[in-house]
Amino acid sequence: MRGNTGLILAVANERGITVLLAGSSVVNIDPPLPSDPQGFVRRAFAVRDSLDECQVRALVLTIGGMEMVILTADLANIDSYFADRIRSTIVSTTGIDYDSILLNVSHSHAGLWPRKNHEKLHGEFSELTPAEAVYFEKLPFDFASAVVKALAHQRPARVSGGTGVAKGIAVNRRERTEDGRTILGWNKENFIDEEVPTIRIDDYDGKAIATVVGFGCHPVSLSGEVPLSGSDFIGPLRNQVELIRGGICLFLQGAAGNILPLEAFCDQPGPEVAMGNRLGIEAIHAVVDVEPREMEIQRIEYGSVTPIALYRKRPVNPQPVQPMGSRRKVLQLPLNPPMTISEMEEELVIKRTDYVGKSGSGAGRDILNPIGYHINWLAKMITWSRESSLPTHVEGEIWAGRIGDVAILGSPGEIFSEIGFQVRQASPFRTTIFAGYCQGVLGYVSTRAEYPFGGYEPSVAQRGYGHPAPFAPEAGELIAAESIALLNELYQAK
Repeated sequence: MRGNTGLILAVANERGITVLLAGSSVVNIDPPLPSDPQGFVRRAFAVRDSLDECQVRALVLTIGGMEMVILTADLANIDSYFADRIRSTIVSTTGIDYDSILLNVSHSHAGLWPRKNHEKLHGEFSELTPAEAVYFEKLPFDFASAVVKALAHQRPARVSGGTGVAKGIAVNRRERTEDGRTILGWNKENFIDEEVPTIRIDDYDGKAIATVVGFGCHPVSLSGEVPLSGSDFIGPLRNQVELIRGGICLFLQGAAGNILPLEAFCDQPGPEVAMGNRLGIEAIHAVVDVEPREMEIQRIEYGSVTPIALYRKRPVNPQPVQPMGSRRKVLQLPLNPPMTISEMEEELVIKRTDYVGKSGSGAGRDILNPIGYHINWLAKMITWSRESSLPTHVEGEIWAGRIGDVAILGSPGEIFSEIGFQVRQASPFRTTIFAGYCQGVLGYVSTRAEYPFGGYEPSVAQRGYGHPAPFAPEAGELIAAESIALLNELYQAK
């Protein structure tokens, strides 16, 4: 335990029990200007202003000598290399155990994407700018600073959770067209998890320390035509929660792989506020009646002209201990068979011809960037195939943490809504948040049922992540099964 040992021992000795401590914090990580957010391949220009702040938010929980760290950040994505650097920096700065740290990104398409090879998918600048490079190098220390601040603000706490429902603001985006294709749109028949699992952390006086909100939806209320960095609907959500509850709100992006806002890709700010406010109100609704402290009703004699009995809620003293713990497991996630070299070479010729033709006709970067996206991947995969065997699996981590009767499950990809819902439904805890985009984002993980329909997620999207092929259908099933097993293991280890 770092920096708070005296406080913990004092609290523990006073009551004879070990007390849970919690602290939260916010650190600004606005990107440098100008810079290229990496959410829209057709985005042709850098942002030169911000809609709201991009932030790292931290929650640190401690009991006895054990800590748990929950971090979320307004970034488009983060790869495994940077996720490891961030966690390692936190370890070296605070001494907190690597395995007890959960790192989630919001997937805001108006944020940057730290990657080991500094590769860009699109934007105004074809290469990483010096300012972007410095920004990425500083990020691990920003995360560590958030943890240090949260540790400094820890105080005795209680935790509870509840689940709300926000209907009609998001849609399953796997739309079928009349000619048999699957596009990004609205599939009214497919499943969407509209629940809003929420965790409430209060101090012993009933004041909010933090509220953790989970929901799965791409933060794309605004399109790539809006020339501003920011958090999309997540900032308004957090503002709404904090306005009503106080404390600090952390949003954990959920199983958003196949989910869009109903009103998506808008070309003017505004819709993101309405969506964020609605989710924030639902999160409050989910926990407003879930008092984290154990309470008792006291009867007080109060005399006047006639005898009166008064009733008052009082917290039980001492408060019962809430168990806390975390687990992580590294999985080998299978890939589908890759294209052959000849197939890739044939497509590469077609794409390069298309690029040259459109470039010669004066096409802008909004047209050329998507073609270049495919050219870069094909060239890389052809070279890789000639030098060595392409991998058949990708390593990814699942992480589970529990406090009392609530839990968080972190998964390393753009997971389909059905998979996250399956895990939450099978969880033995009263409230479970399923968070995708954790510990390094590996790409889209589709349900087996969606593979025959093709489309972006199970067929093409792996190119943006540098994989030789999409994840195999069993990858989602493996993540679900192992996640449920990890939650059950935590539950049984009381």
